[in-house]
Amino acid sequence: MADPSHGSYREVLSRPAAWHLLATAGLARLAMGMVGLALVLSVREATGSFAAAGFAAGAFALTAGVFAAARGRLVDLRGHRRGLRVLGAGYALAGCALLVLVTTVREPAALIAASGMLGAVAPPVSATTRTAWADIVGRGPRLSTALSLDTVTEELLSLVGPVSTGLLVAESSPLTALATAIALEVTAVGLFPGKKPGAASPPSAMAAGHGTPRLQGSHRVLAAVGPVLVPLLAAGVGFGVLDVAVPALALQRGGTVSAGWMLALLPAGSTLGGLAYGRRTWSSPLVKRYRWLCLALVVGFAPLPLIAGDAALWPLLLVAGLAIAPTVVTGYLLVDEATPDGRKTEAATWVSTFNNTGTATGSALCGALIAGVPLAAVFALPAVAVTVGTLGMVLWHRNLPVRAEAASGPAVRPKRLSRRR
Repeated sequence: MADPSHGSYREVLSRPAAWHLLATAGLARLAMGMVGLALVLSVREATGSFAAAGFAAGAFALTAGVFAAARGRLVDLRGHRRGLRVLGAGYALAGCALLVLVTTVREPAALIAASGMLGAVAPPVSATTRTAWADIVGRGPRLSTALSLDTVTEELLSLVGPVSTGLLVAESSPLTALATAIALEVTAVGLFPGKKPGAASPPSAMAAGHGTPRLQGSHRVLAAVGPVLVPLLAAGVGFGVLDVAVPALALQRGGTVSAGWMLALLPAGSTLGGLAYGRRTWSSPLVKRYRWLCLALVVGFAPLPLIAGDAALWPLLLVAGLAIAPTVVTGYLLVDEATPDGRKTEAATWVSTFNNTGTATGSALCGALIAGVPLAAVFALPAVAVTVGTLGMVLWHRNLPVRAEAASGPAVRPKRLSRRR
């Protein structure tokens, strides 16, 4: 059940530093939304090869994902402002090196290596922002509202970023777009609101009455939050499949112009769902709600194969997107509950890592299948992936207490998460 009387957006935004956080995070996310396309176009222009551009973009995404937890842990240890500024300085240096190489050396191997370096030090703004909201509004109903607002903002900027890059390229050059994206990211990181290292956060429901759990290694953080991440990994697979399948469908019907509008329907639906979800305070337990939301994702994805046979059914993509933001928000809340203070930013980075890994896997899988499999079958993959991921989460929850204690002793108690049913 839901109570609309608490946790309003106005109440969240009235908190000190809320607008500061929203603005700086928004600027950083705009920059990150620009950098992918700008990088591809810049490397393509420098080398004359789309293959080199693709490898450069892949190197950026790979290192950004592989080193995400390490960057999150640095932010946890140094504090939000100081940790992000250290990474921002590294991002600025790597960005300058990349820009110099693009304009002078133009050697594909060097540009691919520099792109990988840039991804390795990319500031984890989204993960840090989500932990910073807890410092501003506390935990409870307002945090759910704040995270919904944050997720909706991120969805909207994921559309604005590539458009902004396209305008800059049209008016100037890909190099200008890339330099602008890097400069905006560094500026936003420098303006990010801070929290002193070691500052205490309100105790999570999981830790209350039992002392704060101590997780000594990243693998133990992953063990604590792993069950939550499995459906998000599966959802990422679905998003990756659609990123390739939708343009393929548009091309099959005579052109790619409609592909952009079709792909925009998914985040548009997510935005609407996130706004509606964040306006209410939910009384149901997080784990139970998360399972229902995962089921809603399956239900939303299930009719998508019909799109392959009838162009009039494109709005089904809007419906499929409605549960995305609420599922991500609830996933972050569960990760926050399952993680002790001092490791929350690191844990939040695993959400992005799993989701992005799933997206890359889904795109690759769709690319391999799309030539020899009917499009209707390809469009069925998102629902299948989320179904399997949800079942995996349920099975992991049942087996996690024994495995977690065997691996880390009594210090980690993720099994309390599974009791909230």
